[in-house]
Amino acid sequence: MQEGVVLSNLARAWSGLTGQSCAFAPSSDPPAPRADDACFMLPITDCVTGFSSHPRAIVLLLLGAAESQALAAAMFGLPPEQLSAADLQDAGAELCNILSASLMECLDDSSLANLGLPQPLELSRWPDLSHRGERRALFELSDQPRRLVVMLTDIHLDDSFCRE
Repeated sequence: MQEGVVLSNLARAWSGLTGQSCAFAPSSDPPAPRADDACFMLPITDCVTGFSSHPRAIVLLLLGAAESQALAAAMFGLPPEQLSAADLQDAGAELCNILSASLMECLDDSSLANLGLPQPLELSRWPDLSHRGERRALFELSDQPRRLVVMLTDIHLDDSFCRE
């Protein structure tokens, strides 16, 4: 993975969506989610064959409440107090999609070619999924206390994973 390119792509994506500059840095361990964080996941397959597609990897996104509001406010042109829960979910899912594509561009593995659809992830599932499989990449905002974490991990699951 071309780490410098990934870091630049992630920062450019966040800045383009929110108008806020930031820097990302590699991280060694995924953080525990907080009660007001939002989590998303996006499955990645090596082939898509309808109902029989099996994810080989997933991208996980953890987004702090302040970052979620800033993102949705910028994307929908609304003040934070006018945002609905659906606005926050839509913005988070779109960010997950964009950051997933940024990670995929920099992989040296062309077998992971098909991005699925981003979906909300229950906070209770974050600890298990963020520690399962072989981690390929983990990046977070380096400007603390802001919270945004994106992770790519190999994972071998059956079809039930996508329906949970």
